[in-house]
Amino acid sequence: MTKIRNKLLFAFILVSLIPLVVLGGYALTNITKSLRSTNTSKLSDKVSLISFEIEDFLKNVSNDLFYLRDSVPLQAMVADMANMEIGQSAAARKNLEQDFLAFSKHKKIYHQVRFLNADGMEVVRVDRNHGKSIIVPRARLQNKKNRYYFADTAKLASGKLMISPLDLNREHGKVEKPLRPVIRYGTPVYAPNGQLRGIVLFNVLADKFLDLVHKKNTGHEEVLFVDGKGFYYSHPDPAKEWGAKTDLDTGESFAKDFPGISGQLIGSHTPAVVEQDTYLIAASPVFLDKGHTRLLGDVIDVVPTEVVFKSVLNFRNIFLLISGAVFLATLFLAVSLAKSITDPIVYLTRLTQDMSKGKLSSAVVVSTKDETKLLAESIERLRKSMIILLKRVRKK
Repeated sequence: MTKIRNKLLFAFILVSLIPLVVLGGYALTNITKSLRSTNTSKLSDKVSLISFEIEDFLKNVSNDLFYLRDSVPLQAMVADMANMEIGQSAAARKNLEQDFLAFSKHKKIYHQVRFLNADGMEVVRVDRNHGKSIIVPRARLQNKKNRYYFADTAKLASGKLMISPLDLNREHGKVEKPLRPVIRYGTPVYAPNGQLRGIVLFNVLADKFLDLVHKKNTGHEEVLFVDGKGFYYSHPDPAKEWGAKTDLDTGESFAKDFPGISGQLIGSHTPAVVEQDTYLIAASPVFLDKGHTRLLGDVIDVVPTEVVFKSVLNFRNIFLLISGAVFLATLFLAVSLAKSITDPIVYLTRLTQDMSKGKLSSAVVVSTKDETKLLAESIERLRKSMIILLKRVRKK
């Protein structure tokens, strides 16, 4: 009977296990893929949103620049410069200073608002430090003719825009301390006769949007902002920031920390997600113009895969736990069912063996209501018939 029971158990388990393995495996694979894809998309959406916030912060800078270029006080200054060979009108200069000052106080995002003449000398400059805008005295004005941003702006045609890389501000040729990251926007100013009269220049306070990146960092992930060569604008470790030669020249960069994948992410004009070792890395470009031709850098999120795919692992564990519980329940039911079938057969086998030895005193009784009961009733009639037959034999 052990063999029959084992065969029944094997059959029951096989019938229940095959659908469990096939359907469960199919469901586990597809749902796992779906969860991985969803979590990867969320990570990609996160860096894309940060990129959008930075672009949104900078989108009106060019409009502000052209507004000041065309303002009445600046045009009056340009006219005054065109009409006089020596010197400048004190009244025109004062009006321009007040206009720049009011503009700086209202906007609050510009470290410097400047007008430089065609020789690179600052004519009017308003600085904003620690939440306060001030007019820089003439004695402190500097000549920026040798700075790249002046030359790049001065050679432009009317209506064109110069946007510098994001770098550290310099005063008198040295990096300003404490560090002040800025982006410079500039446009040339021409007289009606087409002669260059100077440039309007903004220094945009990059701290305003770099804080957006810093605030996204958590204990288990690193949100980075890098330039087109992979040098860090923003990093959870301040010692790694501004490693380019034009800044602090430390050499710290994303390419140094992640040499295997930096080429796939840095400088790309499209978002990308790469899995490397135990990390999932998502990157999204940040552009300085609506046409997406001027790349400022890339926002990068580096997250351990165990964090990103935590829900996937949880689902897998729960699924396997449930599958194990279902299998154990199926095994219990299979054992119970096999036992309910084989126990009556074992009982009837034992009774028939006793009957063959002349032991006819025990009545055949089973509690089942299937064919086994019919078999038991037949054996019971046989037992009774054998008792009657034996009595007749003894009387003779």
